[in-house]
Amino acid sequence: MKLWLFDLAHGNLTEPEIIKGFIKYYVIYNCTIQNVQDDIHFHTMYGVLGEQTALESLNKALCNFVDYEKER
Repeated sequence: MKLWLFDLAHGNLTEPEIIKGFIKYYVIYNCTIQNVQDDIHFHTMYGVLGEQTALESLNKALCNFVDYEKER
């Protein structure tokens, strides 16, 4: 999970990798986007920019996934 958080905070993941990691490390354990934010804020040294990058990337990936599924 720490590697996924690092890559998420630094913009190193594709959208499918973001969604897969979010499900694997958070959704399965009944956690939310807020838990991702808390983990980055309280358990890493990525700072505000890393936190913003991660949350923007995660929200964009989830929104694009939902829109993609609606079109099918």
